Amino acid sequence: MNRQREPDKVAPTPEGVGDWRSNIFFFWLGIGGTVGTLLGVVLSVYFYQASQIKPLLTFGVHPLKTELQRPEYAKELGFIYNGKPVESASITSVQASIWNAGTRSIRDSDVLDPFRLVMPDGSPILSVRVRKTSRPICRFECLDNQEDFKSGKCRLKWVILEPGDGAVLQIIYAGGARRDPTLEGAVEGQRDGVVVEQYDLAGNMRAISYSISMTRVWPILVLLLVAILLIFIANRIDKKTAAGKKLAEEKAQARKHLAELQNRTVPSPPVTWILMVGGVVCVLGVLWMVLFGSSPGPPFGW
Repeated sequence: MNRQREPDKVAPTPEGVGDWRSNIFFFWLGIGGTVGTLLGVVLSVYFYQASQIKPLLTFGVHPLKTELQRPEYAKELGFIYNGKPVESASITSVQASIWNAGTRSIRDSDVLDPFRLVMPDGSPILSVRVRKTSRPICRFECLDNQEDFKSGKCRLKWVILEPGDGAVLQIIYAGGARRDPTLEGAVEGQRDGVVVEQYDLAGNMRAISYSISMTRVWPILVLLLVAILLIFIANRIDKKTAAGKKLAEEKAQARKHLAELQNRTVPSPPVTWILMVGGVVCVLGVLWMVLFGSSPGPPFGW
């Protein structure tokens, strides 16, 4: 009589043996790889933007203006320029600066639309002179054209503006000080137009307070985002540890001692401290960029 052969019995595999996913090393390795990938993406974007070779023509007007004549001044105190009286209720003197804050030189051949100063409300220009240049080799000039001056414009030209080069201009025009002069024109490689920096006078009416330009806002926002993300991941990991789950169960079971349980702490895994330190480093990087970044105004001073 044929007997049916019984299937061979296979001994059960002990729990956790041979399953790589149960190894704590691979868990922390996955967490570290995820964080490293996020940091790598953020840093690659940041360094890519920082390595771009492009011009960045920048324009700024010093906030401290001098009103040589105002409507409320005594009419007997007239204003005479070049031996001729100026028939204007307001006359203002202001300093403006133009410089290349980019990483590529701006030559005269790179100018697509000639640059020109434009006074507010088309106020006539009485005088424009180059008060200061970063280097004489730039050959920065203000074209003295009286017809342009009458319409409130002054054309500018230079031979070359290397990174950090520029000039400070002294402008006197027959108009009020409520609005600033502007700079019009276009240069190859700067599709978004001239960067305009805005300044305000501090409490002592001499120092300039600086509003952060958009070229520095993006790196600051990226670092803040990375810091928040790292701290959030560290907090989530800390809650998923065995000690964290046990603490949560104790809180649920013993609500009478909730205040006491909330003050208890559990040992955190090393990766938590690593992520926390990474978040703190990002925050310190933001503070360094804000507090110790480039000073307001042209790099060669007013």
